[in-house]
Amino acid sequence: MLSTAPSPAADSLHQLLPPAEARELLRRAQKYEERALTRLYNIFSDRVFRFVYYRVQDRPRAEDLTNEVFVRMLENVENFRPSGEDASLALTGWIFTIARNLLIDDFRRQKIRAAEPLPEDDTELADESFDVDLHLTRAELQTALAQLTEEQQTVLLLRFEEGFTSAQVAKIMGKTDMAIKALQRRALATMARLLDPARDDIAITG
Repeated sequence: MLSTAPSPAADSLHQLLPPAEARELLRRAQKYEERALTRLYNIFSDRVFRFVYYRVQDRPRAEDLTNEVFVRMLENVENFRPSGEDASLALTGWIFTIARNLLIDDFRRQKIRAAEPLPEDDTELADESFDVDLHLTRAELQTALAQLTEEQQTVLLLRFEEGFTSAQVAKIMGKTDMAIKALQRRALATMARLLDPARDDIAITG
């Protein structure tokens, strides 16, 4: 089953980059200190690459887009002002927003279908949202993700691969918490229809 619990590895955002360190790194990066910029790259490059690669399924293209994310970050870091008290989440959300926007632009350039965003739905959903038994290899996950809308893909990857809460994803994507839960529910329901729900293995492997 595609677990609706965030990835334990991704749950360690604040262990990887505590808010106090995020504020200090950002301050130094805005002065273009090489060591601070290198530290940010080392923290985020693998996560950004994974997020991009799941979407494009092409390693050279994913590498180019990942590099472009950090070029954009460098070009704009001086003017970035984190909102809220959690500098770690704000910085992480900003970097993933850059990645998402680059992906959307790249899909358009490649003349790949840019899926219509779903309307926001403020209908209350249970916290567990939707429980789907799917046991997926990474190749199967990539194939299934390709059938979802752009927003659904982003929600699932940020929730289950990166381990953000629905409230955190809502801040990153500029939506309400209920809208994110609705997107998540629809995405999981679509994947259940696309894949064989009779299988009883679920771990994402590979």
